[in-house]
Amino acid sequence: MVLSWLLVAAALIVVAVTGRNVGKPAWWIGPVSDPTLFSVWALPFIGPAASIVATFRIVRWAHLIGLASAALIGVVAVFDINNSPGIALIECVVAVAAALIAIASFAGRIKTKA
Repeated sequence: MVLSWLLVAAALIVVAVTGRNVGKPAWWIGPVSDPTLFSVWALPFIGPAASIVATFRIVRWAHLIGLASAALIGVVAVFDINNSPGIALIECVVAVAAALIAIASFAGRIKTKA
């Protein structure tokens, strides 16, 4: 799970760099001439970080925290639809992948009775 969430964070970094390179940065990064605050840059990464911590500390709730993290990434993507639709699409794909990771972590918790 940790590796999966690290890959989600890496995908968000790729989205940010790609958006800047093509001249359509994500809203949370902002243009090169007027970048947003660092605290806003960190916003999409709160979810993956919380999910990684939950994997180690709050295993019982890790799947719910993962779903909330996926939802946060989805909300971030919604704000990019008007200005950067391509970036928003990539962010939505990352959000769906994050949701699938959370669902898989829930499936891993289910114990079968023998």
